[in-house]
Amino acid sequence: MTISENALTNNSSYLLHSSIKHSELALDASSPFHNPVFLQALEQQACVGANSGWQPHHIELPDHQLLFPSYLKSHSYGEYVFDWAWADAYQRYGLQYYPKLVTMQPFTPIGGQKHFGNALTDSAVSQLTDSVVDICQQQSLSSWHCNFIEQSFAEQLQSNGMMTRHGVQFEWHNKGYASFEDYVSRFTSRKRKTTNKERRVAKSSVDEIVWRMGDDIDYQALEAFYLCYQTTYMKRGQKGYLSFGFFQQLAKQMGDDMLLVTAEKDQKIVASALFFFDQDNLYGRYWGCLQELDMLHFELCFYQGIEFAIAKGIQRFNPGTQGEHKLYRGFEPVTTYSSHYVARSDFSAAIKAFCIEEQRHIAQYAEQCKKLLPYKTQP
Repeated sequence: MTISENALTNNSSYLLHSSIKHSELALDASSPFHNPVFLQALEQQACVGANSGWQPHHIELPDHQLLFPSYLKSHSYGEYVFDWAWADAYQRYGLQYYPKLVTMQPFTPIGGQKHFGNALTDSAVSQLTDSVVDICQQQSLSSWHCNFIEQSFAEQLQSNGMMTRHGVQFEWHNKGYASFEDYVSRFTSRKRKTTNKERRVAKSSVDEIVWRMGDDIDYQALEAFYLCYQTTYMKRGQKGYLSFGFFQQLAKQMGDDMLLVTAEKDQKIVASALFFFDQDNLYGRYWGCLQELDMLHFELCFYQGIEFAIAKGIQRFNPGTQGEHKLYRGFEPVTTYSSHYVARSDFSAAIKAFCIEEQRHIAQYAEQCKKLLPYKTQP
């Protein structure tokens, strides 16, 4: 098939694809999530498309050999750059905020590259912004949102008239630690005692904690993980976004990039956390439990991840979005970036002013967070 046969729109400057596989560009992975295997699994296992509220609408710029995985959205779930207030404002004025266009990996608030193909030249970014404006006008979309992007890309987009939002996540950085004990030795005495106590309490509630990678993530372990994952969502009256088939497909195709940590009691998995990793980064993604056991969430999602990163020489550990409780365990605040275009000029001016003020508050918040870190000498 040719690109044009698979394109939703064949514009002189851009193409829109209904599936990531329809592009003929070479799609090289830059992270476990910025990977055509990950994005295709979402499509093939119906985690996006159909009635999910995420309709694939991938933007290709043929002149620049670039592809931006993008989605038409009928809600704001699974994005983690919250624009519910913007949607409410539209509704109060009798206007439709949805559908909108989002460029990001669905359900994945991980900063980094959001395109496949060539480098992002100023010319390419200018064509992207022109294309986005045209798409929004042609399809009556309220807005475009490019979430969790690199700072340099946010600055390029801002130079082309896009608005920038800042956020905060918490990351752990490897300072050449020889072991977990070496790591906590950098804590103040009180924080070190608290951390060691948390670990003792968590481990005493289960028989063992197991790391599984590659072929060791077998059907039974994955099934037990998925039960934990969905059970935890159900406790909040929700359903997990991702299907068992999605995790099965990833385990088959990306198993060497996955770490499944399980807590086992009476020969049964009672809690689990699923991570992804590459040479330099560890990403904490999905957690679930069948029993509420004291401190086990912190052990599986944070401390086991830190131990793994130290053992593998991994430099950065992103345990997932939100959560000030991460600060007390040594995860430092980092700024995240997203870019936004709002089609209506009357709303755009007010939202731009909000974003500028929000940036100031985010900077203050990040500085306050640093005071809560457990280290003897703050990094």
